[in-house]
Amino acid sequence: IHNKIDLSALGAKLAMDQESAERWIVDLIRNALLDAKIDSELQCVVMGSDYQSVYEQVMEKTRDLNVRSVNLAQNLKGVLNDAKKEKLKKARQAARDREAY
Repeated sequence: IHNKIDLSALGAKLAMDQESAERWIVDLIRNALLDAKIDSELQCVVMGSDYQSVYEQVMEKTRDLNVRSVNLAQNLKGVLNDAKKEKLKKARQAARDREAY
């Protein structure tokens, strides 16, 4: 994969003059949201890198891990509390039913 592409060579490959090729590339960069820039001094397209290091990938995947873990613990506490309340409610109802007979 090339990091730099000469605009005149690109224009020749696309059967366009350099100015038309430059406009076409600008539209392509905008519309496709490419990580690229046009270097006017060198008359070339400079492509950015989409590569993320392993460290960046791990950080991206674990960014909200602490917050999600706290939310999970709180939700679990809530479910356990609801289950305890329901169990206590059933036990009270069973005791009332026994007293009634």
